[in-house]
Amino acid sequence: AASPRARFEMAPKRQRTASPGQSPHAEHAPPPSDDDDDSTQAFANLVDDPMSSSQMSVTDNPTPRPHDTVKRNRSSSNANAALDGGGGSGGGPSEAVPLAKDKSIHDRVHGTVALPPLLVAVMDTPHFQRLDQIQQLGGCHFVYPSAKHSRKEHSIGVAHLAGTLLKHLRVQQPELQISDDDVLCVQLAGLVHDLGHGPFSHMYETFVKWQGGQEELRAAELPLGEEREAAAARAARLQRWEHEEMSVLLFDDLLDSNRIELSAYCSSAACPAEQRRFVKALVKGLKPAEEWPQDIGRDKSKRFLFDIVSNSRNGVDVDKLDYLLRDAMACHGASRPFELSRLFESTRVITPHSDRIRGARWTQDGRLEGGRRDRPARASADAVQAQAQAQICFQLKVATDLVEIYTLRAKLHKKLYQHHTANVAELMITDVLKLANDHFSFRGSDNAATTLAQAALDPKAFARLTDAILDSIYVSLEEGLDEAQGLIERMKKRDYYRQIGRSTQISPLPQCYYCGELTEIRSKFCGACGKKCKGRLHASERPDEPHGPNNPAVAQLIGKRPPDFEQDILTFVDEAWRGEVGTCSDVDWCVWLVDIKPPSCSKCSVLGGDHGDNLYWRVYDPLWNTGFYNPKEEGEQKDSVHYVDMESQMSPVQLPRANQERTLYLYLKNERTLRAGGSEARLLSELLFDAYEAWTKRLKGKGATSQEGNQNTPTHTPSRAQRRPAQGKSTLRPMKMFTPVGEGEESTEAHPSSEPGGD
Repeated sequence: AASPRARFEMAPKRQRTASPGQSPHAEHAPPPSDDDDDSTQAFANLVDDPMSSSQMSVTDNPTPRPHDTVKRNRSSSNANAALDGGGGSGGGPSEAVPLAKDKSIHDRVHGTVALPPLLVAVMDTPHFQRLDQIQQLGGCHFVYPSAKHSRKEHSIGVAHLAGTLLKHLRVQQPELQISDDDVLCVQLAGLVHDLGHGPFSHMYETFVKWQGGQEELRAAELPLGEEREAAAARAARLQRWEHEEMSVLLFDDLLDSNRIELSAYCSSAACPAEQRRFVKALVKGLKPAEEWPQDIGRDKSKRFLFDIVSNSRNGVDVDKLDYLLRDAMACHGASRPFELSRLFESTRVITPHSDRIRGARWTQDGRLEGGRRDRPARASADAVQAQAQAQICFQLKVATDLVEIYTLRAKLHKKLYQHHTANVAELMITDVLKLANDHFSFRGSDNAATTLAQAALDPKAFARLTDAILDSIYVSLEEGLDEAQGLIERMKKRDYYRQIGRSTQISPLPQCYYCGELTEIRSKFCGACGKKCKGRLHASERPDEPHGPNNPAVAQLIGKRPPDFEQDILTFVDEAWRGEVGTCSDVDWCVWLVDIKPPSCSKCSVLGGDHGDNLYWRVYDPLWNTGFYNPKEEGEQKDSVHYVDMESQMSPVQLPRANQERTLYLYLKNERTLRAGGSEARLLSELLFDAYEAWTKRLKGKGATSQEGNQNTPTHTPSRAQRRPAQGKSTLRPMKMFTPVGEGEESTEAHPSSEPGGD
């Protein structure tokens, strides 16, 4: 066979004929390039390598030819090494030849999207293509058939929005010195931020943590020794498993397995290891008070780059914007619920001056301390110091637009993410994974048999898991899968778990110590009995018996989780049947709690005194940590950061009636006939229904009332003569509902499936 150089010499004459006015020797010269020295050597390397001339990208982006390869600010040695296939470690396979052109993709939400060559190379890997088989909305397609879009679509959209926003900031504010590498790394972080999602997204994460709890119980039964310590450590890793950490591990494996060198695409001579660490830091996010990483090749002036993909400051990031748009358009047919261009055009990076931060001052030792509105100075020094960082701010006129975005988020939670049928389907899928784990295995790393839970600790095995695992279990011939396959058969017939009784609305407000009625957080006296609220139980306490005359034993419902509610319901089962019903818990029946909380970036209030120094209650104010600016301000007020308080500065018609909604469901998984001693047989559903009805009646008017039907009003300090039960209707305005966060800890999103795109 003719060599590549011989094939070039045998090319038709019309392809090698010199143009008029050109030197006759020009027809034998290599194709033109921006850099003659680099292109000449690169062309020689390409022609001498017969494999390079036949490489093609799976996305139809051909391997760059010498005349269209552009290497800005790179030395000729780097370019030659990249095209020559050099740079491999340990004498292994050569590095992949970097692509040269952007690729245009048509997205259903954003239209034509242009992706740079590095992102195209990452997309052409098995690690990323698996996202095409992982649905964005988990079990929501059981309710909305059109909810079938994948995390691959979402990731491409996030990468596009990240590049669009950052390029706008670079044009509007050249002083930020946003480099091409900054744009490329932020886009890459947006593309790979969801690599760590398992089958059916958050359901796999729930399954892994449950499996970690099971292995912890098994480890406790082992004799003391190394085996027990290893089992306990493994169980702890499963219980702490997060998809963000797996995204970082898969990103490393993606680059190493496919030999993608970031230095071949970056325009500067920055350390490739620093660029990689920077992308991983962007994926995990950086909290405002968190220490700045020193190994990412950038100083604190680039702090605003962390506000784009995963914004831990105020939650307004391109990840949330894309999935809200995409989910609403896919399921509800909405054209565009909100306009992104208006939002992006109003952005500006501002570093607040220390003397302009409300309530802040510098101490003699160089520390910045002070408070934001209702936060005491002793507790807010870190928060104020976090404000004195470069952050992305918005014009004041788009504050209402941001409120509408969070209003859309609340609607999607209610109608889509937390739909009761979708939740039942997700519960059944999680049970399938639990039943199949000990009996189903697949090919993991080194071709070893791997279980579903073991894959969570093995990135190479995890990269083979997709939503298709459900069909694999369904058609598998392995023994022990009868129950799992039967559950899948029920799902195909839409034979879902049966709900027992009606759903119960659980209020997030604390109860009065004496009468058990709900009380407003900042009230000093109960609006029902008029007595002091000093004795109200804290959210972190779970008493075993009542502490007041009429206080119910369940006292504070807000701190309870599904297992706690299951134990409460069991106490209302007849004692003769309680043991039998208890053994069926989680196998034949369960409690499902839908908990829709305010965003984690919402306002916090520190309540001291009666409620404890470290008890935080969160209210619905998503703009609390979002900075705004007025472009018309001049002089000393220019580039001042303003903060909007929704409760005091916005119209009441724009405020929600409630901050949090907790809804409890009791589901029967399998019907069973129980026998206790000499008693006649009874159905499990009958026993559960009677106990559930008795439990809800006990809570009526106490802690399990509808948020819309039984809300108290804030009370002022009454005189001695007025300290009596309130009668009639109150003329005061409806109270603002609060959500307890816990003893000195941050709030997490309500339910693993409540934020299908963020994580």
